[in-house]
Amino acid sequence: MRSSIIVTIILIFLAASYAPAQNLNKVVFGPLEDDDAGILNVQSDMGIEVEMWVRTDPDNPTPIFAVTHGLLSDDAVIAVRQGIDVEPQYNMPNWEQVWLDGPYVNDFTDAYPIPEGFTCEMQGGFYTVFGSPVGDPLDTQGAWDLYGTWMMTTAPDIAFDQTFYPFSMGWYPHSNQGTRWAFTNPPGGTIEPEQDYCGLYFARGPCDYVPGDCDYNGVPLELNDVVAMIATYRGQSEPFYLCYCPHDPPIPDFAPNADPDGSCVANELSDVVREIGAYRGTETATGCPDCPGQGRLLIGSHKGDQKQ
Repeated sequence: MRSSIIVTIILIFLAASYAPAQNLNKVVFGPLEDDDAGILNVQSDMGIEVEMWVRTDPDNPTPIFAVTHGLLSDDAVIAVRQGIDVEPQYNMPNWEQVWLDGPYVNDFTDAYPIPEGFTCEMQGGFYTVFGSPVGDPLDTQGAWDLYGTWMMTTAPDIAFDQTFYPFSMGWYPHSNQGTRWAFTNPPGGTIEPEQDYCGLYFARGPCDYVPGDCDYNGVPLELNDVVAMIATYRGQSEPFYLCYCPHDPPIPDFAPNADPDGSCVANELSDVVREIGAYRGTETATGCPDCPGQGRLLIGSHKGDQKQ
């Protein structure tokens, strides 16, 4: 917390409310898709960045000169929180960025305690006319602007191929003050912007395989690899291994062992032909360039030898 005086001023200005006929003021936590929060692709035990986008209503009586933003997150999904990296235009000397004693966890002595198993982070800002270089108050005139990015780390051992929604509105546990924006005085008053929160899709881990090892036993170009490739091509066997491939577009359930021709499309006839040729020593077993595995097995290499 940079200044308890600034915190007090913000809370005083955020005490009154303003109710417009139509409220276009909005905060989106996560990737912005149209006017809503999208889905962020992540993995377990991974550092992630959750963007915070803001939009102010062009019909607001004045620009926004004081803000508090609260973000509540589920401890079962988010393991570590590292605060927010505020964009430069909202971090000028005349924007007094304030960290409101967070992060908060459950404490039964609080007047408005945070639920067990959750953690709350609070960020506040107070705009003044002092400071150089001079920045602008919050006033996007109906357009979207990136305010900052919340930094955090996901929990380990999260089930993959599932989407979780761990975020919701946080609040100051001593006053119940949540996300709120204040107008210049006069006329003063505050408004609670609409808020939307992204989901986190937990993808499989990065691809870890040896090209040509179709049965995924760690040794490529055995007769069993040829048999496995033919069986998966015919649909007589399920893929031996799936992973997340950052192709364009990404392939969340990619079977790299069934792609020995490196086309980034598994289980094609050309994969069968390539695996047979690589087994015979006349072809090259390789991997998808976007998730290449441990390296290429070149023509003429001994079975089991890898070239980096």
